[in-house]
Order: sequence, then C-alpha cells, then structure tokens
Amino acid sequence: MAGTDKPGGRPWADIRPVNPGAGRLAAFLRARVEESGKTLAVLAKQIDYSKSQVSTLLSGRIPPQRFVTSLIDATVAPPLRERRRSEAQALLYEATHPPRAAKPAAVLDVAAVQARQIETYDRLTRALEQQAELRQTADNAARLIWILLGMIHELNDRVGALGRERDRAADREALEAARDKLARAESQQAEAEGELGRAEEKKRQAEALAGRLQERIAELTEELERMRGQVGGPAAPDRLPDLARSTPPATSADPEGDDFDAALARATAINDTDGDTVHRITIELGGQPALAVVPDNPSTSPNVPDGSVHELRAEAKSAQQDGDFAKAVRLYERLVAASAALLGPDHPETFRSRYEEAQCTGDAGFPGTARDLTAAVVSDETRVFGADHPNTLSSRYQLAYYTGEAGDFVTARDLVAALLPDEAHVLGPDHRSTLTSRYAHAYYTGMAGAPTTARALYEVLLQDQTRNLGADHPDTLNSRFEHAHFTAAAGAPATARRLLAALIPDRERVLGAGHPHTLVSRFQHAYYTAKAGDPATARDLYAGLAGAQARALGPDHRRTLASRYEHARNTATAGDPAGALDLMISVVADLERALGPGHPDAVTGREQLAGLRRRAAGAGGSPA
Repeated sequence: MAGTDKPGGRPWADIRPVNPGAGRLAAFLRARVEESGKTLAVLAKQIDYSKSQVSTLLSGRIPPQRFVTSLIDATVAPPLRERRRSEAQALLYEATHPPRAAKPAAVLDVAAVQARQIETYDRLTRALEQQAELRQTADNAARLIWILLGMIHELNDRVGALGRERDRAADREALEAARDKLARAESQQAEAEGELGRAEEKKRQAEALAGRLQERIAELTEELERMRGQVGGPAAPDRLPDLARSTPPATSADPEGDDFDAALARATAINDTDGDTVHRITIELGGQPALAVVPDNPSTSPNVPDGSVHELRAEAKSAQQDGDFAKAVRLYERLVAASAALLGPDHPETFRSRYEEAQCTGDAGFPGTARDLTAAVVSDETRVFGADHPNTLSSRYQLAYYTGEAGDFVTARDLVAALLPDEAHVLGPDHRSTLTSRYAHAYYTGMAGAPTTARALYEVLLQDQTRNLGADHPDTLNSRFEHAHFTAAAGAPATARRLLAALIPDRERVLGAGHPHTLVSRFQHAYYTAKAGDPATARDLYAGLAGAQARALGPDHRRTLASRYEHARNTATAGDPAGALDLMISVVADLERALGPGHPDAVTGREQLAGLRRRAAGAGGSPA
C-alpha cells in the first residue's frame, strides 16, 4: 500500500497491521479520508485527535470505537454515512476479534460453524442497515411534520386573508381573482393536511419497525455469542453500538408562502420515498403489509392523543369557518390536549392551538374568557420564545384586543402602548402589524375617554398608512372613519361631517355602494349632520340611506330600521311633526314586528311616538 498519497500531503506510510482485520480496517478508513479530500491536519481538528495519533491509528493498529465513528462522520457525506458506519463497525469487530487457530481434528466442523457465523453476521449487518434506514425515515417524517405544520399555519392565515380580500372586492374582476386565489389556497391547505397525515403514519410505522429490528439484532447477537463458544472466529462485541442518526440535507421551506406548490411537491416526494422504504423493509421482515404493523386509531377516538391530530385540526377549523364557535372551542380544547401530549406543552403548534381556542372563545361571545386564555398563552410564549418573538407579539395584540372587547379600554390601551415599541423594533415601524397596533392604540385611547388624543393619533397614523398602504387601502379608509368619529367626540361634529363627506365617495368607489362600511359611513355622516345643526339635510340623507339599506340589507334589518327611525325624528326636528308622526307610526310597527315589542329599539320608538302624539295634540291636531 506504499505510494498511496494522503490528500494534499506526503504518501501514506505502509500499513503494518496487528492482524489482518486491522489491516483491512486501516485501508478502509484511509480510503474514506482520500475520498473526502481532507488533509490529516484538518481531519485531526475535526475529530479531536492529534495529527500523529491519526497517522498512527491508520497504520494498522486497532483504533477505539470513538475514533472510527468520528472519522466516518467527518469524511463521509450524509447519504452514505450510515452504510459506511456499518461497514467500519464490521471491520472493527473483525480486528478486535481475530479468528483463533482451529484444531486439525475439527477442521470440517469449524468450517461449517464459520459459514454459519458469516451468514449470521451478514444478517446482523443487514438488520443494522435496515434499522439505520428506518431511523432516517422516522427523522425525515419528524422534520416533514414540523414543516407541514408550519405550512398549514401559513396557509390558514392566507385563506383568512384571501377570504377578507374576496369580501372587500370592489368589482367582478377583483372578486373572481380573489375567489380563484382563495380556492387554490384552500386546495393547498387540504393537500398539506393530507401529506401531514401521511408523514405522521410513516413516522409511527418506521418507529415500530425499528423496534422489531432491535429485537432481531439482539437475537442475532446472542446467536453469534453461542457460536463463539463452539469455534473461534468473529463474535459479537459485548454490546453492539447504536447507529447514530445522520444529519440529512436541510429541507428548505419558503417562509413567505410564495411557492406552496413546490413545497408540497417536495413533501409528497419525501412521503413517497419514506413509504417505499417502510413497505420494502416490512416485506423483508415477513411480508406483512405496513398498515398491519401499526394500526391507526380513528380520528374520533375518545383518547385524544391517539387520534389523528391533523383531522382534528381540520374539523375544528371547519367548525370555525362555519360559524359554529361553540363546537370549535370544544374541538380546539381536544386539539390542545393532543398537541401537548404528542409535541409537548411548549411546542409552537400547542401554542397555536391554544391561541385559536381563545379566538373561537371570543367569537362565541365570551371576550373575558378569551382574554384570560390569551393572557396564559402570552405568559408561556414569553417564557419560551421571549417577549419580542413574532408569535408572542401576535398573541400580545390579541390579548389587548380581547381586553378591549371585554370593556376594559384603559388596560387595552396600555397593553398596546407596551406592544408598539417591540413591534416597531422587530417588524419595523412601517410593518402592517405595527400600523394595525397603532390603530388599536388610537381607538382604545378614544374609548378610554380621551377623544382629542385619539384624533391626534389617527391624524399621524393616516399619514403613515397612506404612504405605506395607499389612500384606498381598507385599513386607511377605516382610520379615516375613526378619525371622523373621535373628531366629533372631541366636540367638532361639523368637522366630522366634512371628513365623512369626503370618505363616502372613496368607500363607494373601493368597496361598492352597498358595502356595510359604506352604509355605516353614510349613517354617521347623516348623524353628524344633525349634530352640526342641520336636521333638514340629515332628514334627506336618512331617507336616501334607508332605501339603500333596504336594498342591500333587507327592509327588516336593524340598521335599515334605525335609519327610518332617525328619518322620522329629524323630520320632526326640521319642523314637520305631522309628517314625522306618520313615519314614526310605520317604523314602530315594523320595529315591534321585526325585533319584538320588548326590544330596546322598539321601546325607544314607542317613547318617541308618544312624544310626537303629545306634540301633535298640543298643537291642536288629532293624534292618530
């Protein structure tokens, strides 16, 4: 073997083995070094041996187990690493257990036993290789599960955003484009959940098969030990070392979610490959179908951790999207328990399930409970991730939101005020989430009793939203509406009236004349017109609005009835009590029919009607 060059250095010295097995091991390890292209100086630093030690141990001495394993890890690429470890382990085993000289009288018996030893050892080597493959498959599945969970989370957010985009579509072209994107995202979400189920199944199957192989390895090891007592030769070491898990190439996932199809194709390919591995090894172990090895429990299993987590999540999400929030809360409670059992209480997916449970609780009409649930999530995410982690920031915003929904505007304001510096630092001052939090801060400030401050906050926010999002963005339009509202609350209804008059045509152009936000803006415009001292114009505005609401919302919708009520009231204020009386009689009858005679709106309407009748009687008329 003299004359074989070391990578980048002098020729290798001759191998002078202590026995033939040690010589074969040295030649094998030298070949791995040559293939890697690494010098001994570089290799020595990587495996924590001196250069002289490496040279000596590759000259034919029997190296320690740690040296062999470290050298293989440092010189062999991940896809081949497990196989090379198995080969090196077999050679090390041969070197440390050299064959003994056989007695002449038993030459034939020794040959037969040695043949069985070789066969058994081949089976043992193959079992180790299969176990390594299954561990690799289980690792692949575990990483794929993590990636798919993240992908499903992103797609869930995308579906929600596209649903809102569809609802805000201003024309047919925009509506069809939004519907197409939404349908694609929903299809991708379903595909990702299907691949997640496959990955979970492959992981269970691979782990179960690896356990069966461990039993076979132990049996083969014992068999070799028995043969060792019959004849000298290769025998198993006291304990076969576990094959270390390899580090496969990193799987990349697009964090922006721009290439879900490509990511799903990669996930499908990994699942297909892992499925082939599990099926092949299952057949090699006895021909039983893979599903017979690890039967899956039905998704409806009362034992939540044993059920199908991805199906449970899909069921909860479906209930949430259908508006059955009470059912969604119950399902998310089960999902939280399953995630905590399978992934751990501090896993991001467990936190996500808790977050969604709180969200559905709030949507079900229990903001105080939602606030408390979210507060617990914030506390745990802060402990695990830190206060300024993006997940924690999102939960902190939700905590402020449900605190406000529960009626505690002062605390909600303070929570958002504490959140804003962290969002600006982590996400940037112009990030949409930061701008959304600024909107919430201004709103809660106004609701907490400081409308003048709220108006000023909205004025500054509007400049930044217009610059970053555009004048026609729904967030910008919403801020213009709230700016007008708090301007009126600060004592300037005439200014609020002008602001809303400018907002209405923009909302009609962007959202449509029949959009609820457009109709609400028109209602507030009429309301502040009356507050500014112009009941006649307010009367006409309410009359036109009631007709638009009846067409868009229906004649018995509460907002339609509210506009008719205000139309009647402002008719009286504008100097036509008789006309107002006729209008009020009609609207009160419809309020009682549509909402019930005990509804507060119906009660208020009857009080106004009684006042109009007294006024008509006092003026000498005959009340109806």
